[in-house]
Amino acid sequence: MAVKDYDLDRPMDVLIDLAVRKFGEVEFEKVVVGDVSLEVLQIKKMQQYINKLMDKTRAGKKISLPLWAKVWPSSLMLGYTLTKFPIKKGSKILEVGAGSAVNGLVLAKRGFDVTITDVDADALLFSKINALKNDLGDSVTIVRSDFTRDSLGCCFEYIVGCEVLYDEMGFELLVDFLVDHLAEGDSAEVILAIDQKRQARRFFELANDRFAMMKSSARYREEKTGDENVINLFRLKRKNK
Repeated sequence: MAVKDYDLDRPMDVLIDLAVRKFGEVEFEKVVVGDVSLEVLQIKKMQQYINKLMDKTRAGKKISLPLWAKVWPSSLMLGYTLTKFPIKKGSKILEVGAGSAVNGLVLAKRGFDVTITDVDADALLFSKINALKNDLGDSVTIVRSDFTRDSLGCCFEYIVGCEVLYDEMGFELLVDFLVDHLAEGDSAEVILAIDQKRQARRFFELANDRFAMMKSSARYREEKTGDENVINLFRLKRKNK
């Protein structure tokens, strides 16, 4: 069942209360991305919430887990890149599949106007709370949007996204969305970050017809297991007609 939209214009304490009613205890955690420090709302007892969700869900029914609430390593890698990236002053920026909006808030901290989107209303609730907590409420616009079917009616000089390449059925529609919403011009580009385990080959095959692409990689070590993993960062620019 889809989550209804929240009234995100309400005060932060009211929004936090809505989060508590849905997820139980929540807390702000300090997240440092390069030279940017953020306070990011987290579900305090995530496993307990998931267990409760599973107990309430009938056998065979799909469970919608709040994966958007986690600050993924790929989000930190993308965020760090965005703290250093030479973005033109005055650029309009769109974050797709924002989750808790870490990357959008990093960009807002740099002084850019950012439109933050996600299909999940709960994710947007957390995004709004995070924006208010970090005194960035006036720098971001939060919109519920499904990039497989919605149009925002405007274009952006930069589009960023983290771990949005998970549903192969939506890859073609995502490519179309990026083409429709990326501004014209040599400097306009899409910046995506994904864990190397998520190859998303079909997406890049489709995107290759429309975009010139550049890939870079960064390694990190899992804090709990010590395992080494790789984050891939992709930059997509329109191909010359």
